[in-house]
Amino acid sequence: MEANGSSKKIDDVGETERDAATRNQFAAEKHAVIYKKHRPKADPKAIERILNFAKEKKSTRFTLAVDIACGSGQGTEDLAQHFDKVIGIDISSAQINEANRTNKAANVEYKVGDAENIPVKDNSVDLVTCSQAVHWFDFDTFLREVDRILTPNGVLAVYSRGDYVLLHDDQQVEKELTTIYKECTWKTLKNYWNDPVHATRQKGYVDLNIPYPDFNRTRMQSKMDMTLTELSGFISSFTAYQRFRKENPDEDIFTPLYARFLRALKVNTEPDKTIVTAGCPLYLLMGRKPDEEEIKRFHFVWEENK
Repeated sequence: MEANGSSKKIDDVGETERDAATRNQFAAEKHAVIYKKHRPKADPKAIERILNFAKEKKSTRFTLAVDIACGSGQGTEDLAQHFDKVIGIDISSAQINEANRTNKAANVEYKVGDAENIPVKDNSVDLVTCSQAVHWFDFDTFLREVDRILTPNGVLAVYSRGDYVLLHDDQQVEKELTTIYKECTWKTLKNYWNDPVHATRQKGYVDLNIPYPDFNRTRMQSKMDMTLTELSGFISSFTAYQRFRKENPDEDIFTPLYARFLRALKVNTEPDKTIVTAGCPLYLLMGRKPDEEEIKRFHFVWEENK
């Protein structure tokens, strides 16, 4: 069930090529600020679904949640009101610095750490979440680490938004808006994506499974309103755009993009006052670690479920 191939060592401290590549893509302080400002927060429907699943076999208040690859905290603080403590972990110190700078929840802690070597005690966590990131991991190693830190009946929830379309009441306008958006993100930026990694996300994690007997795979719909300025900010948070920008520092892709959107919408408003609705599928995988009775009942052995 390997998601991203082998994990080749590249130095004496045990860092892998994947670790280095992932950290480097999110290492810049400026990128962390952009990421915090423009990345959408977790979809409330997904958080509600995750919490309801976790509560099914939990009668007392949740103690600890861990949000892996938390970035600058887009989904971490949404868990704060439901847990005594929440820990956000990310491999990028720049992202963690930005999360700490903007953190408003007293029971949320952010720390630098690796999804494949999670800095949390064994059997201590009620919920592990991971949004928009598991495609960067050695998935088997990540699963073993999650199994180590989860309590019996603890839950792992992995979720990600898929590709966006721009919605409109007029189907022809919707088609044109979506074409403009995709030409920007998948044509202009085509050579700047990490294709094998993003293919896993684009397919909705269909090749990934959480090997617990109580496993749930859900596809939901997510949508949000945003101005054209906010949409361009969202695009600017992509790692592909950051690579593009590094190679083409003087190229402005957003001014002509605004003009095309305004023509399609048949309006002449300013980009920061022009609202569009973005929609996408949201893929959610949830698995519950068995307790001792379930292990006996299902003859569950981790090694047999790799």
